[in-house]
This record gives sequence, structure tokens and C-alpha cells, in this order.
Amino acid sequence: MELTDLKGIGPKRVALFSELGIRTPEDLLMFYPREYLDYSQIVPLRDVKDGERVSIRVTAQADPTVYYLKGKYIVSLRVADASGKAVIRWMNQPYRVNQYHTGDVFFVNGIISKKRGTVLYNPQINHMGGGIVPVYESVKGLTQTLIRESVGEILRSFNVLDALPAEWLEKYKLIGYRDALQEIHFPTSAESLKEAKRRLSFEELFLYFSAIRTAKDDRDRRNGFAFRTEGLLRDFLTYVPFTPTDAQMNAMRQVEDDMCSNRTMNRLIQGDVGSGKTLIAEFALSIAKANGKQGVMLAPTELLAEQHLRTLSKHFPNICLYVGSMPAKEKKLALQRIETGDAAIVVGTHALLSDVVRFKDLGLVITDEQHRFGVLQRAKIESKGVRPDVLVMSATPIPRTLALLVYADLDLSVINMLPPGRKPIKTHFVPQVKRNDLYRHLAECAKNDERAYVVCPLIEPTEGYEGLSLEELYGEITKLLPDTAIGKLHGQMQEAEKRLVMDDFRSGKIPILISTTVVEVGVDVPEATAMVIEGADHFGLATLHQLRGRVGRGDKHAHCYLLAQKLNESAKERIKTMTESNDGFLIAQRDFEMRGSGDLFGVRQSGEGELNGILRGSTVEIIEAASSAANDVFTLPTVLYNALIERSQKRYRTVDKIAHN
Repeated sequence: MELTDLKGIGPKRVALFSELGIRTPEDLLMFYPREYLDYSQIVPLRDVKDGERVSIRVTAQADPTVYYLKGKYIVSLRVADASGKAVIRWMNQPYRVNQYHTGDVFFVNGIISKKRGTVLYNPQINHMGGGIVPVYESVKGLTQTLIRESVGEILRSFNVLDALPAEWLEKYKLIGYRDALQEIHFPTSAESLKEAKRRLSFEELFLYFSAIRTAKDDRDRRNGFAFRTEGLLRDFLTYVPFTPTDAQMNAMRQVEDDMCSNRTMNRLIQGDVGSGKTLIAEFALSIAKANGKQGVMLAPTELLAEQHLRTLSKHFPNICLYVGSMPAKEKKLALQRIETGDAAIVVGTHALLSDVVRFKDLGLVITDEQHRFGVLQRAKIESKGVRPDVLVMSATPIPRTLALLVYADLDLSVINMLPPGRKPIKTHFVPQVKRNDLYRHLAECAKNDERAYVVCPLIEPTEGYEGLSLEELYGEITKLLPDTAIGKLHGQMQEAEKRLVMDDFRSGKIPILISTTVVEVGVDVPEATAMVIEGADHFGLATLHQLRGRVGRGDKHAHCYLLAQKLNESAKERIKTMTESNDGFLIAQRDFEMRGSGDLFGVRQSGEGELNGILRGSTVEIIEAASSAANDVFTLPTVLYNALIERSQKRYRTVDKIAHN
């Protein structure tokens, strides 16, 4: 069966499906909805609350009207039910004006705004009534109706086989695969949808764990380079101007044991912000250099790469930077130094993945903030050497039990201690009436050579966001503090601009920096003593904790200030957690308890075989069950074992590619 066998799908729509990564009917079956609109629970208009998503059954009170506001074409429709009235507004959707007429009855699902009456902006409309309706990622030219009908046609005609043994279904209390697919696409109830997600989460996790463990077993059987490490740790410590923590020492000894064995190192260093992971990387690089091998440090941003360059240059004189924004002449020189081996240590960004970058003898690959690099990207840089040792670092703590599962292909080192002398950061929630007082306080601190970050969720004003954007706040604060230099930094700026702003911030020429989350990762300015987070309710706990970690790196007390326009219950809980704890691992545990696995499985992996979004509903129970099943797979009959392993490697081919580098 091909996609073109489905009703209404010709070559043009096949091309559109391909943009979504859908090339076969099987792909479409596994293209799970990104969300669901629940029309089974209708809420009267009199009971709706500001900021909540609801489904309501309404009647159009008049034909739509059209007007322009700030260059936007707006269609407005007055609606009502037996209990109250509301207005629906569509932005830049002029075709809506001909779709509705006085007396039309339909269902609406959207987020309520009570700022100016009861308004729903760009809601979903359903003319069919009741039930739970799936919503899919799409591209222009593919309607939700076409996707739903195509999935339904496949389910009616496709022979769906269950890959899992019947005894596992009973043991782990799982529904059948076909039933799970039917319910994930066309749920009959909230409970049946929950069971479908549970079954499909189990299968995805089982296949993932099976693939990475098979790959790890294969990799462990392959010999790597056995580095000479005798006396290197002692010599390295003589250059360190402070006493490492016990956690750092344990991690360095684990790295030393890995690198001196003939087994290729594949280790994760997981540490809280400011815990000193870079010291471990520096030690690993010193081992590579002492053995005549090249080492590379891969960072997700140029700002972080340049910071690593400054830090590592103190210990490694023959170091080289390679980033995308470098002038052609500098790139050419850097490429020569890398290829000839003149550069023993190389620091850079994704630019190092380019085919033009060739190493003389790459022996060690380090990726910083590893969740920002996909599987294929890590495989690409590793392929530039002959089975180089691999060290990945992450400052995004997750509970240790889950880390052991999620990073099942990696040996794990945890740094859960802060360096001596680091003072805990005090976190405060600041009410809106105190905003100006806070910014005046920052201006006074600037006179004592202190710096402050101010982070905003958005660069420019955006419909639906009630807080101040970066540009709006910049205008407001420059007026409030006319005698204080204010800088701004965001991802749309050129790299040269970013570099200049950060240099001015480090030097104190700009003591207050208004930024987006571009400063979240790795930026290290010891004089920064204040982190202000505007719209703190729009950030998750992990981001809030990462941002807070940008301050408190010097010898002065540091503070984090959280501001928000409105706080729902979830936001209040996050703010409370931040003000009560500086422990990233405890915060990660709270985050998991509040929202389940969430982004636990990372920013989506690059390339084929990425963990499907269905895992976002996974629980600790189902993760551990799938891990247990992956261990049990070796006890199955040979035919079934081979079939499952083949399926897992087909589903997660990139994991297998890494094993064979």
C-alpha cells in the first residue's frame, strides 16, 4: 500500500506529506496528534476563567465584521450561549468573514481572555459537535480533515501486527497495538486515550532502549585508543588554582579510568549550573594532548565557544577556534592548523561538522550542553576520528533514576557539589508595584562595578503576551535610568554585534544587559550579581534555574528576581520552588512531578529515529517497565528476539550508526 492509494492523495500531496517526514502509510500511522481538542466537556460562558482553555457551544449573534488594527486584518464575530456572551477574533484570516452568519451554531475551543470582555483569539472551530478531536502538525495544503480521513482509511485497511509478546501485554497491563493506534488517533474517551499513550510510550521506549543497549554492547566490544595517564592527574592539579570538590575528583578519576582502558570512553558529566564541569573537560583534553592526540570541544553557540576558548587558552597555548562567523581568511588558517595537527585543541560550534574540517588525529570529542546536539550531529563529529573517546556534558539536571534510563548508552558521572566559596543565590518574587524600585536598585549596584542581566521571553510585542517584550522594556528602562548604560542582546543580532555587547558587559561599559534566553547557556561574567527574569511565568523550571545560574560566579552575594504579570497555579508552584531551593536536582525532581516527562527526552534528536512526541506523557512507571522489558528481550525465543532487535534498529538507525563509528 502506498500513500497514493489513499483517497484524495496525489503526487502534490505526497510531496506535502514528505515535508512532515511522512513517506509511507506506516509513517502516517505513527504521526501522532500534537494535541487534542476536547469537545466532550462543554463549559457555559458564565463559568469561563481568564487564561483557561475551554470548549463552548455558541450561536452567532450577527454576521462577522472586519476592521484593521496596527496593520492587522481582524475578523470579529459576536457569539453567545444561554449563560453569556463573548467575541471571537481572527487575526489576518480574512476568509473567515464569509464562513459564519447570524444564527449559526457551532463548537469553539480556545483560550479565554478577559482583559477586554470575554474574547477568544484564533480558536479552533468544530461543526460536528462532541468528542475528542485530534490536531496534527501540518503544512499549507494539508488540512486536518484530510490527515484524519487518511489515517482512518489506513486503520480500516492496513494489517497492523503487534510486535510485543502476548505475555508482555499481560505482564505490563498494556492494550493491543491496533487498539492503541485507533485510540491515539480517534479517542473514544479520556481514559482510552491515556491507555493508548501508555502502550505507545512503552513500545517507543522499549525499542529505544533495545537499540541503544545493542549499540552500546557493540561499541564496548570495539577497541579504542588506550591513553597513557600515569601521573597526569597529579600534574594537572598543580595547574588548578583551587581545590576541586570531591565530586569533581571522582569524575576526573572516572574519566582517567575510561581513557586509559582500550574501551572507547562514552561518558556523560551531569552537573548543576556552576558545579565546575569545564574542569573535567580540561583534564580530559590534557590527557589527549599529552598522548599526541587532538581534542575538540563542541559548543552550541558562538558565545559559549568563545568563552571556552578564553578559559582553555590559559592551559593550552596551541588552541584553535572555528565558528561560522569567522572571516574566510581566519577560517582557512584554522582549517590548516586543524588538518596539520598544529592545533592540538579545537573549540567551535556546529561549523566543525562541515566536511571541510579535517583532523590529523582526533582522539577526544567533548560536546557541551549535549541536549542541544542531535544524534546525527554527534555522530558526524565523532566520525572525524577513529573511534575517539567521547565526553558529553549537561547542566540540565534530571532525577538520577531517570538519567540512568535516558542516557542508557552513556556511563554517568554526577557533579552535585558547588565549588567552595560559592555563595547561594537568593531568589525573590517581585510584585509589579516594585518594578521601578528594583531597576533603580540595579543602577545603584552598577556604581559598585556590579552587573545585572534582565531576561525577557520575547524580542518584540506579540499578540497574546501581556508582559513587556525586550524592545519595550529597553525603551522603558533607558527612560527610567537615563544615567545608566543599558545594552540589549538577542538571537536575531549578528554574531559580531553579540560579541561586542558581551565584551562591553564584561568590561562594565554596559552594566545592565536586557536579553532573551540567549544568555541561558554558559555565559560567565563573575561581576554579574543580579538576574532579573521578566515574564517568569512563561518559563519552565529548567530554564529559570539555568538563567539563575548565570550569576553568583564571583565573590559577592547574588540575587535572582522573578517578575510576572499574572500567575496561574502552575506558575505559582514554579516560583515557589525557585524561591525555596538552589538545588538543580531537587528542582528537576519537582519539575518532573509537576509535568511528567515533559522535555525529558531532549530537544528532538536530529535525523531519523527521533523519540516520538508521544513520550511527553511518559511516567516513571512506564519508563522503568520499558527498561525492564529491554533487559528481558535477551530471554525471548531467537526468532522473536531477532525481529524486535531489527525493528528497534530500523526505528532508531542513528543509534546504530554511532555504534559503528
